[in-house]
Amino acid sequence: MKSFLSKFILLLPLIFSTSVYSEMYKWVDEEGNTNYSDKQPFKNASKHIAPDINTTPAIKAPKPQAIEENTKEAVYQFFKITSPEHKATIRDNQGNFSISLAIQPPLNTAQGHYISVLLDNKLAQDKLTGLSAQLSNIDRGTHQITASIKNKQGKTLLSTKNITIYMHRRSVLNPPLLQTPNQAAPL
Repeated sequence: MKSFLSKFILLLPLIFSTSVYSEMYKWVDEEGNTNYSDKQPFKNASKHIAPDINTTPAIKAPKPQAIEENTKEAVYQFFKITSPEHKATIRDNQGNFSISLAIQPPLNTAQGHYISVLLDNKLAQDKLTGLSAQLSNIDRGTHQITASIKNKQGKTLLSTKNITIYMHRRSVLNPPLLQTPNQAAPL
């Protein structure tokens, strides 16, 4: 009995529902304007049958395809240290110098690629996204420099050739020779 009553209550709105259709009236007023209404404003208004609504079936959109650019690792064709040159002598008493790099195609930072710079096989700069690095307080002597492009997992994608530089710094053990006006320069 409860089951029948609950079904009847659920079906009750369907039994008493009527179509939501109303009549439409069309008339022209004294100024020549055409008007429409769902209520008959006066006796001269004529019933208007609305035309069928034009419908167009929905266009099925193609399924989005995964963009292969984002899934493929970028293939770098050229990566080089452009400055300093191989076997360059750098004279700086603080031991500072800049490294400039060239890369083709550009570094793909959208995929998390970055550059690491090694000095004498030790990490000097890491996670660079630009094409230059500043090294400071480098000891006197001969040094090897290399740079690597790495992906976000730290895997090396491409490395430059090693270059050798010679860092010259004034030593506190060998102060500069001071000349007095009466002394002749040593030969």
